Amino acid sequence: MTEFLDQKRPSYPVYITIGLTIIFFALTEIILRNLFPLFLNIPLTLMCLIYWNMALPKSVGLTWAILCGFILDLSQNLVLGTNVMIFLVSSYLIQRYFHRLRALYRVQQSLIVAGMVFTYQLIFIISFLNFSKEILLELILFTIISALIWPVIFGLLRFIRIKFTYIN
Repeated sequence: MTEFLDQKRPSYPVYITIGLTIIFFALTEIILRNLFPLFLNIPLTLMCLIYWNMALPKSVGLTWAILCGFILDLSQNLVLGTNVMIFLVSSYLIQRYFHRLRALYRVQQSLIVAGMVFTYQLIFIISFLNFSKEILLELILFTIISALIWPVIFGLLRFIRIKFTYIN
């Protein structure tokens, strides 16, 4: 009987929390892309999806990846499905290995996120056949920045998940 009373009950629906954070990160990414007209950017939406797929893999289905991908494709005037496929593959891999990823230190997680960001941006460079010294510099710079801000994003989303989805 005490096991039932000790369980945490959701105070705010998890799906709404996930949706609001993903929309916030997608809008932030769109605004940053419009403010700084570079070819590449920091994929905040991808990083948010990585967190939610690691933290709550059963609550974050592949539907979120599809919705986020379409939102970014439409806002960036890309071929529909470019971001969708990348987000689907990323979400699948994170959900497949979330037990292993959760056990890693933040530095190790940052390296994995940096690898995913590097691959994500490399796909865009290859698909648009846009090779130059400036683009390669952007690739390296944004990969390093993404690795450095991963602990901040992780901490922020963890705080939001704990604060708004459970009654203490």
